[in-house]
Amino acid sequence: MQVVSRATADRPTRRAKRSRCPHNARYRQQLPHPSTRRSVGFTCEGSLIERYTCCKNPNCRCADPEQRHGPYWQLSWKENGKTISRLLSAEDTAIYQEWITNRRRLDAALEQMRDLSRQAGEQILASRGRPFHGPTRPRQRRHSAT
Repeated sequence: MQVVSRATADRPTRRAKRSRCPHNARYRQQLPHPSTRRSVGFTCEGSLIERYTCCKNPNCRCADPEQRHGPYWQLSWKENGKTISRLLSAEDTAIYQEWITNRRRLDAALEQMRDLSRQAGEQILASRGRPFHGPTRPRQRRHSAT
């Protein structure tokens, strides 16, 4: 007697077929290397800001702009249209810097994949005599200097 779970009995199993279009192989070679796509790691939104402050005490060394207190590291991000900032310890700063760098690498790889997909889509449809109806260019995200 064969036991079949209800979830699999209700729907047939289907495997996604790769398109055999000749354009796919050419554009697939231009994508970021698979090991890069798999090894991104943890990510974090936002950016790190290095701050130097003065305490306004006229007898303190920070009265000289070259000798301010710091560096103090601040993580800043947008949440529901508002900028949120949190001070970080020096130890946490290194971790967040790695995560932010990972996110930027991932964003760059996705941007490259979008560009190649658009180019491939335009050429594939043009070879069939049909126009491409996607957006002309994805909206560019603004990046901070960090």
